[in-house]
Amino acid sequence: MFFFAISIIYFLIIFAFCFGIFLLKKGSNSQLHTISVIIAARNEEKYIPELLKILLDQNYPKNKFEIIVADDRSTDETSNIVKELIKINSNLKLVRIEKESKTLVGKKGALNAAISASGYDILAFTDADCLPTRNWLMEISRHFTPEIDFIAGYSPLIIKNKLFSFLKNLERASIFAVTAGAFGINWKISSCGRNMAYRRTLFLQVEGFSGIGHIRSGDDDLMLLKMSQHINRTTFMFTRDSIVKSYDKEDVEQMIQLENRRASKWKFYPYSIKILTLFIFLYYILFLTALCGLIINYISPFNFAILLLIKIIPEFLLLTVFLFKIRRIRLLLAFPFAELVYIPYFIYFALKGTFGKFKWKN
Repeated sequence: MFFFAISIIYFLIIFAFCFGIFLLKKGSNSQLHTISVIIAARNEEKYIPELLKILLDQNYPKNKFEIIVADDRSTDETSNIVKELIKINSNLKLVRIEKESKTLVGKKGALNAAISASGYDILAFTDADCLPTRNWLMEISRHFTPEIDFIAGYSPLIIKNKLFSFLKNLERASIFAVTAGAFGINWKISSCGRNMAYRRTLFLQVEGFSGIGHIRSGDDDLMLLKMSQHINRTTFMFTRDSIVKSYDKEDVEQMIQLENRRASKWKFYPYSIKILTLFIFLYYILFLTALCGLIINYISPFNFAILLLIKIIPEFLLLTVFLFKIRRIRLLLAFPFAELVYIPYFIYFALKGTFGKFKWKN
């Protein structure tokens, strides 16, 4: 009975996120906001030319947006690439970071420098290895209605291996689905720095990265949580033109370090999110225990089937609703296999990221 009760709570939590997605409204603002695009780049000569080409060719008035690149101690041609483009693009700026700040570690020093050099009302963020659409800024502007202070959008990964691409992007879609669903019920849980924007007034109101500057990761979700009490409403962009693709890490070690960094922020989350994630962690442990009970005939196949249905029905529904709205429904083909591997994947990185160590980008 205890595990059935826990399963029902899990069912209701996931269903609440699904319901939240339906509460989100489409962007309807017709005013063209002034937007500062903020990019922190470190040794990104491989990717930044393509990103800047797209951003400089945005379907948005040139006098309404600027691009600020903060070169964070690069040892390659990143700065020179930007300098060449500045010669023919007056709305492109470069900020050089010579050494890491003691109070703003990770990307935060570079982001802070770029924000300080910017001057427009909306701050839009992406990474140097990302590929927005030509209408990305237009979609951001459309979604900033008077009551909206913070927006996030979908950012799939570009992966050569098709099977791995389906699996990893389905896992990422589940995170974005929770983000969107939480926004719909006005709960700020997470965001992604590859595709998000907020009002400059919010950044100034919370005194920027102060208080979280010593944490190497978290320039996106920890900033959202810091701003949460001052945010009127958040929303999520589902339109095709709001999607920002991102190149996945190039080797397994980089992927592992990224997952470790993501999980390492747990200790800095507020109690509400700690309780939620701890509950899910314990639920997954209990589910594995139930699976072992099935194998040793301690739990009947019928009872385990009920537990399995309680788990997968809301998960499938949440993913279906989200993927339908972003027009990526084909990712559901990976759902059965993802169900087999996700629980051990989640448990491993939850423990590794919380109690282990990780490396930052060289």
